Amino acid sequence: MTQHPDFPSSPAHRRAARRAGIVSAALLAVVAFVGSAILPASAAGPDLPSTAQTRTAADGGVGVSVTGISHPIAVPGDTVTVRAEVTNTTTRVLDGAQARLTVDHLALTSRAQIAAWADAGPQDQVYGNRETVRPVPRLEPGDSTTVTFTYDPGIDAPQGFGARRLAVAVGDATGRLGIARSFLMYDADGAERVPLKLSVLAAVTSPATDPADPDAAELELAQQTASGQRLDGVLEVAEKSAVSLAVDPNLMGMAEASEDPELRGWYSRMLAAAGKTATFTLPDHDPDIAALAHAGVLSTGPRSFLRGPRAGVWEVPATWHTDLALPAEGVVPDIETLNLAVAAGRPDVVVGSGGLAHEGEGTVTGRAEVRTPSGPAHAVVTDEALTQAFLAATDLSAAESAASAQETAGATSVTTASTAVEGAQRLLAETAAVVSQAPFDPPSLSIVAPRSWTPDASAATTILETLEAADWVSTTTLDTLFLQDAPDVPRTALPKQARAKAELPAADVKALEHARDAIVTFSAVAGEEHPVIWRPGVRRLAAPLSVVQRTDPGLREQVVQQVLQETNEITRSSVTVVPRREINFITDVGNIPVRVRNTLDVDATVTVVLRPDHPRLTVDERTTETVPAGQELDVQVPVRAIGSGDVEVTAQVLTPKGAKINDDSTFQVRVRAGWEEVGTWIAAGLVGLLFLAGIWRTVRRGRSPNRATREDVEEAIVSGVEAQESTPATTGAP
Repeated sequence: MTQHPDFPSSPAHRRAARRAGIVSAALLAVVAFVGSAILPASAAGPDLPSTAQTRTAADGGVGVSVTGISHPIAVPGDTVTVRAEVTNTTTRVLDGAQARLTVDHLALTSRAQIAAWADAGPQDQVYGNRETVRPVPRLEPGDSTTVTFTYDPGIDAPQGFGARRLAVAVGDATGRLGIARSFLMYDADGAERVPLKLSVLAAVTSPATDPADPDAAELELAQQTASGQRLDGVLEVAEKSAVSLAVDPNLMGMAEASEDPELRGWYSRMLAAAGKTATFTLPDHDPDIAALAHAGVLSTGPRSFLRGPRAGVWEVPATWHTDLALPAEGVVPDIETLNLAVAAGRPDVVVGSGGLAHEGEGTVTGRAEVRTPSGPAHAVVTDEALTQAFLAATDLSAAESAASAQETAGATSVTTASTAVEGAQRLLAETAAVVSQAPFDPPSLSIVAPRSWTPDASAATTILETLEAADWVSTTTLDTLFLQDAPDVPRTALPKQARAKAELPAADVKALEHARDAIVTFSAVAGEEHPVIWRPGVRRLAAPLSVVQRTDPGLREQVVQQVLQETNEITRSSVTVVPRREINFITDVGNIPVRVRNTLDVDATVTVVLRPDHPRLTVDERTTETVPAGQELDVQVPVRAIGSGDVEVTAQVLTPKGAKINDDSTFQVRVRAGWEEVGTWIAAGLVGLLFLAGIWRTVRRGRSPNRATREDVEEAIVSGVEAQESTPATTGAP
């Protein structure tokens, strides 16, 4: 975290010196401590950084928080009303306690002073010239009450511009029981200042889901977008404030294609809100670019996980930016990660978690140029103090996690998140200190919420509206920060390679990449319908690579094994050769049938190749056929026999582009070359022999005894003539 040192030449210090007049530095120090309560520090839970804290003492204290300041930025003549909530977090009745308001009149002009005050312990001293005391009514365990104070800054005649230490402490006769530390902003001179530009980025990404159950994924998304849930909160903040968005296009595609009217309504509102601000697209499914970089997998082209298919047919609006890379939160990205982002066409990179910290004095614009082997990366460097202060006052997920951890551990002390008022005052104090250091050329800074940010939309909107109302802050969009030149200042170098513990192992990433290649290659069997196979297949494989899966590495490993098994079943078991024992082949030229089974829901076009283990059987050509969906088909492969004998034949099924689909299938072919011709001659010879046998049998049997001879014929003719001559004489007698 970059912090401001104290500069004696700052305007606030000069004004304080003029106000002090002839008072010596020692006397001024004494005055500053008048009314202070200096008590020994006691053990307390760890402080959340950059928050105006509500603290519960380990010895049975009470919770105190500032819930209202009537004038977030007070000026001369204002009377400020301060409200504080006191909660009895002990197991005994709280009775006879008092609440004390103290406000220090000295301006804090450095971020180091602000951090020291905000992070002070429950028993550390407070500052102020006087106390305002209010009684705390009797509180049963778990009860709360509101205590109201009125403070007139003019009484202390504060000078200059900046944040003043404000504290509400609750105690009784035993000592201090709890304290809330915040800030009162006071502008005594009302001078015009060049505003600091502040950008806020929020992510719109999917929750972790089961890739094998698309319906469950849609249901989970619907729950996340329901009223009061994470994505609904992000939308509400985006609709009311100048918040930039980083959106997973796959989420938008799923919401747009849904039949759930409420989810589609959320989609329409989000699309409208995104159109009114700077919106950046993340790669579909929000893959972990650090894991991809460290595994050395392909980062460009259609087979890259950075260009995965999205749900539905939704198209990214032309006005959205497509060059942003948002590495996983919680770790400093390394050079390998930025190099992959640049190579993939996403050179605008967000660097958080203290990476590229300024090594000099003061606060500088959050922009840096980082050299990578693929070219320069344009980095936005988040301001960690502002980010943590903003999240402490707005992130419900952080508060829920802390409460869950406390309940599990059975602890009695807890550091809670700050209220919206405390968060707003902390951010006003931080930005005022930055502007005081560079009033004529203030730096541009950014707040980047994590993907898990579950905003209290009301608190976030209140804080951003309060910042926008300050004349030294101008809330703007993140694209304006990317357009600014990076200041030439020393920064901590990024590591060349630093793999995070929660990152998906390189072996798993490579296995997913190999499976992705396999499903894309196999999908060619479906011809023009190939997206029916590869799009859902790649979406399943992309699921365990999502950044959100870092939250549960054990479950992620199960998802990896699940999607790898499903992909293997599709690519190696959907189109197969039906096993057979042996085939008799008794001709010189013919076809060998290979039965192919297709269990897909679409027709599969495959090429069958036979590879005999002996040259006595040769394959004339490959055969390509289309096997109907859910059916089997005999694919006839032409072969030629040039000898006789048994041949082992290997059958391979290929995609139309020649890629092997699954394991080989082998069977025996009994080749008897020429047997068909020999059989034909034998049959012809047998027919000829039967014909000759018939002739021989006829000759051998001789003539029949009843057969007429030539003499019999001549005699019959003569007898007929004589009979004709005698007939007229007989008929002519009287």
